[in-house]
Amino acid sequence: MKRQTGFDTDKRLLSFELRVIHNLIKTLLHKMRPPCQRPGTPLTQLQGGILGYLYHHDDAEPVYQKHIEEVFRISRATATNTLQVMEKNGLIIRRVEDRDGRLKRIFMTEEAYREHTQIEKQMERLDDTMLDGMSSAEVEQFLSLLNRVRDNLERMSRDGSGQQEHGLRQETSGQQGRRDRSKCEERQA
Repeated sequence: MKRQTGFDTDKRLLSFELRVIHNLIKTLLHKMRPPCQRPGTPLTQLQGGILGYLYHHDDAEPVYQKHIEEVFRISRATATNTLQVMEKNGLIIRRVEDRDGRLKRIFMTEEAYREHTQIEKQMERLDDTMLDGMSSAEVEQFLSLLNRVRDNLERMSRDGSGQQEHGLRQETSGQQGRRDRSKCEERQA
């Protein structure tokens, strides 16, 4: 069955399909999310991801900012800013380690842990819905293929491979804007 993508083409673009799925998941998670105990402090996707990461790392496995940077592939500045906001909003606590004063271990607050427990249940329900009708073997194959896609994209991101052979090139925002305007003008002519 052919899906409607909003484009007049028979070719289905994987990047478009993944983006649609991402948006559906984001919308459903937002709808399912329990009311926040802290008015005015909505969670961003990154904050939710960080809480999920902390939730699955118990006290025996310390988490530091460098782990957050690596796992979420974000810059030091982004990690610092995000963690500062999360701490201000009562989602996390950062404590200086006794053995090295430069390291601050990151913990979830009890309130954030309780809220995230509910979110985890909802995410499990969402996973069950997404995988409905798939056998165990199909789920394993699907996850394996997703891992391969991610590995390919990470390799491309890391070393820039494939940019020339796949027709990808870096553009400044000015170049992009000029190109978009000229396409628009061509269509209007």
